[in-house]
Amino acid sequence: MSLSSNTDAKNHAAKSQSRIRLENFPIDSIFTSAEQMQRFELLRLAFFVLKLRKLNDQTTQAVEEGMSELEEQQISFQRNLLQHAIFQQILTLTRLEAREQAMQIISACHNNK
Repeated sequence: MSLSSNTDAKNHAAKSQSRIRLENFPIDSIFTSAEQMQRFELLRLAFFVLKLRKLNDQTTQAVEEGMSELEEQQISFQRNLLQHAIFQQILTLTRLEAREQAMQIISACHNNK
């Protein structure tokens, strides 16, 4: 068997596996009401906000202990990702008419240190 046909076989197998995964992915929502969607998205928001708070606490501790430039870059990247996820959650919750609840969660997570 040649190298190119071996690569083609692997690519074909990978494509068929991804197709299987997509076929198993639910198209319909598991939520039956807008309230269920709001609750789920609020829970996701709380998770992201708490994760960001924990990362900020770890950053403070790492700065006190002296961290390397690579660690600082990794933490900065993680913080940026979490901030983006929080922003996206706020947009989603605004569309679901739950922006005020989202702001309450963020405020509560920041105040309960």
